[in-house]
Amino acid sequence: MRTGDMEPLYKKVEAAAMESGSFIVGFADLSELEGMPSGDATVFEFPYAVTFAVEIPKEAVRASLEKPSEEIRSAYKMCNKKLKEAGEKVAQILTAEGYKARFIDPSQRIDPGNLLGPISQKAIAARSGMGWIGKNGLFMTDEHGPRQRMGAVLTDMPVTRKAEPVDSKCGECTECIDRCALKILKEADFVHHPGSRDDVMDWKKCGEFEAKLIGDGSRPERACGRCIAVCPFSGLSG
Repeated sequence: MRTGDMEPLYKKVEAAAMESGSFIVGFADLSELEGMPSGDATVFEFPYAVTFAVEIPKEAVRASLEKPSEEIRSAYKMCNKKLKEAGEKVAQILTAEGYKARFIDPSQRIDPGNLLGPISQKAIAARSGMGWIGKNGLFMTDEHGPRQRMGAVLTDMPVTRKAEPVDSKCGECTECIDRCALKILKEADFVHHPGSRDDVMDWKKCGEFEAKLIGDGSRPERACGRCIAVCPFSGLSG
């Protein structure tokens, strides 16, 4: 397929991701991400990516407003299932067209202690123009703020759509910083994305807390999610 005829394939990919529950789909050029911390250097063998996100239900996020909850952990798993389905469909479409495709599972941790996966889903999504990275270190969209989870398919399918970076809309708001359960957010100053992920928060402390909430299987798994719940962009007041 010639580069100039890519739009029909993009639309087919978008439709497949939407059918699996995604509410937004983007296409990203990954050339600027080389050298970024990652858990798997082989991800940079792919020059482009398709990225998509599914909504975390309001009820699950509300349950984590005051304390870690089982509800939001279950919601994460439900979202991951939808993302895996979307990723598999997208990958099948791309490989059928003769392109390479690798789904990046959002639940995969190469370095669990620092919450580091094969590649930053947030960085990919930001390059696609779907939204911005917030002061909470999470990816934000106009539709649901940080109340979503993301998946991505790395590929060599050319991305000819030009994505414009979205400026941060967090403004002067510091709700996530002020109400973080661990007080580990640093109020980093950036417009599109931080210079370093460590400028945003103490990922190690967050990772240790997550591991504690997941536990050893002797009790139901929980998750924190307070930085999602307190964010005005999550729309929990409506």
